[in-house]
Amino acid sequence: LLVFSLNVASFQLSSGDSPGMDPKKWITFKDLHDRVTQLLSTKLNSCNIKQCKSKLDILSKCSYYLEVMRQDTLHQPDPQQNYLSNSTILHLIDPWKFQRMKKLGHSQVQIQLSLLEELYEQFCKGKVEMEAIASQSDYGDQEVAHINGRIAHLIKAFTDFDSTLMPGELHTKHRLISETGNAKVPQIHLRLSVKMPVMFDTSRSEALADCARLHWEMAGQEQQEPGEQFEIRYKLLQPTNTEEGNQLGTVTCNSYCIQVNNLLPQRCYEFTVKRADACCLVYGFWNDTMVLRTMPLSPGGFTGSQEKRRRLFPW
Repeated sequence: LLVFSLNVASFQLSSGDSPGMDPKKWITFKDLHDRVTQLLSTKLNSCNIKQCKSKLDILSKCSYYLEVMRQDTLHQPDPQQNYLSNSTILHLIDPWKFQRMKKLGHSQVQIQLSLLEELYEQFCKGKVEMEAIASQSDYGDQEVAHINGRIAHLIKAFTDFDSTLMPGELHTKHRLISETGNAKVPQIHLRLSVKMPVMFDTSRSEALADCARLHWEMAGQEQQEPGEQFEIRYKLLQPTNTEEGNQLGTVTCNSYCIQVNNLLPQRCYEFTVKRADACCLVYGFWNDTMVLRTMPLSPGGFTGSQEKRRRLFPW
């Protein structure tokens, strides 16, 4: 029985893709090969890498703000109480120091986005590298150490990617609120907050002959009362004279839809939407763009809105 068991074990080790390989070396090869294929089927699979790319694209389109937090109200049970107290002390912050912190926040967002881009590129290169390693039938002693190091590096890169997704706290060496005599100065700190990008709802937006009805939403969020303002810009594409060159404008509203009037029929207009600038905004250059072509005038010279009314009320 003992001889039989040894023969079976010897057969299992020497069979497979590398017959005749030293048993100990074969075990090392199989173990490492399994780790490589597991990494390819989990973290480095195409679906997961696409999700990382999607997260990166969304974050590059987000708006980032400075959020003022009072240290003595960080653990208040009522978040609204914390919010109200923070809003009332915003005007006490030294303007020059606040602008300096905005620049610091801007730089931090840029660094985080650049790091995420670099990590994503590492994932793509790592996938190609691991696929090449998985196709090998043998690893040299030096290759084993290198491959183990690359696996550990890629796993850490995914951990870093997830941790970098969260905006962090901003640290300052100086007080943001100047001393005011004997008055007690509240202790505050700043952190970055993020808002999802604003995007046009192309399925609901439409252009008639003389107007455009625009709808937008915040990516990945249920639509409630916005509680903020949006800036909509529009312009006529390829104007043919000075008067047509004046077919542009900027509109601000605090809802998720708007109607832009006095447009020319059968012409293409470019529309953009973004959040209106705020004093605490540190990073948010991206805006969504959409091109709509207005409809022709209906028979009888009616515009789109007039034609709709004429059909409803023919008298």
